[in-house]
Amino acid sequence: MELFGVSVSPELLGFSLSLGLSLLIGFEREERRPQVLTIFGGVRTYPLIGLSGFLLATIFPQTVLPFCAGLLILGLLLFASYHSTSDTAPGLTSEVAAIITYILGGVIAQGYYWLAAATGIIAVTLLQEKKRLESLAIGLPKEELRTLLRFLLLTAVILPVVPRQDFTTFKLNPFTIWLVVAAVSAVSYASYLLQKFLGEKRALLLAGLLGGAYSSTVTTVALARQSKNADTCLAPHYAGAILAATGSMYIRLWILILIFSPILARPLTLLFWTLGLLAILIGTLMNRKQDEDSCEDSPDNEKEHNPLDISSALSFAAIFTVVLVVTRLVSRHFGSTGIAAMAVIMGASDVDPFIMGLTQTVGGSLSVAHAALAVVIAAASNNVMKGIYAYSFGEKSAGRLSLILLASTGAISVLAFILLSAI
Repeated sequence: MELFGVSVSPELLGFSLSLGLSLLIGFEREERRPQVLTIFGGVRTYPLIGLSGFLLATIFPQTVLPFCAGLLILGLLLFASYHSTSDTAPGLTSEVAAIITYILGGVIAQGYYWLAAATGIIAVTLLQEKKRLESLAIGLPKEELRTLLRFLLLTAVILPVVPRQDFTTFKLNPFTIWLVVAAVSAVSYASYLLQKFLGEKRALLLAGLLGGAYSSTVTTVALARQSKNADTCLAPHYAGAILAATGSMYIRLWILILIFSPILARPLTLLFWTLGLLAILIGTLMNRKQDEDSCEDSPDNEKEHNPLDISSALSFAAIFTVVLVVTRLVSRHFGSTGIAAMAVIMGASDVDPFIMGLTQTVGGSLSVAHAALAVVIAAASNNVMKGIYAYSFGEKSAGRLSLILLASTGAISVLAFILLSAI
């Protein structure tokens, strides 16, 4: 076996890795000994346990009986040690760490070096971060745990068992449909966590940036409603946050398109990244111009809607499927003109299902150029609708400025795409 260009025997590599990982666990346990005097083992005990497992699995490769016998003996020793100190050491962390150390030696002897290294490092991290993990477990609201479970249900449980084949003449693939739901949910959940841990939504710019990665429409409505209770001089501040949310939207859409249709993402790369970064930059500058001496602090945003409600995910899947069918019908019978008209209509409601549907249609009856134009039109239409929402729900000066900014962004995006396509 070669390592960094040097020939190394598997036995030497395995022995070294077993010793190194065991020492790491031993060092971590040794740090705990001054705090818990009755803790099992330390910097000498754990390496001996790890090497024992490695040697038994290496010397007897044809049978697991010696390794199992060693594990049984270790278990009896740990049982005796635990009960001798059960009055003062109720935890089992050190004993479980000893068993893992022994098993790691056997795993390394079988040649699973990466698996053993990853497990050992994670084990040491879990042992080291005891206080932080306990504080997180105590302070974690039940609703946050439910949100995490919903995300795991969408991605790790449902997705792997969904059929991977096309159905009907519209070539509906259940796996692709649910993969879109999982991808959008992942982006939403990541933004949701960032808002929870970083911002508390007190900084409007942060709320706009992170909220736009989840839903720029929802963020626009929330910020517009909040602006009604704020000082009039904060109007540019709110409009800038809403514009930054739209900038995040352009970058988020490009990432989603790249995942599902790289060929469609290519002609949109320059336009979407330029618009996204420029909108974020202008929004940031507008926020920095705020006169903090004359304006009161902005109130807290409304409570964040859970982005992983199962009914919402199912609704999105249904909308995506309907939009996919309608998109293919329109593309088949009306061509690019029908798709462009549909982009205006769908952009006024929710661009994600329409754009995700386009990623599954492009390259067949719909050309890449026409699909890209439809994406730009849908995003521009969505910008205009968000501007109308801001004007309708928000403080008039903030809403008027937001409408001007968003409508201008939409118009510029369409014109810029046409000019870039003509070059």
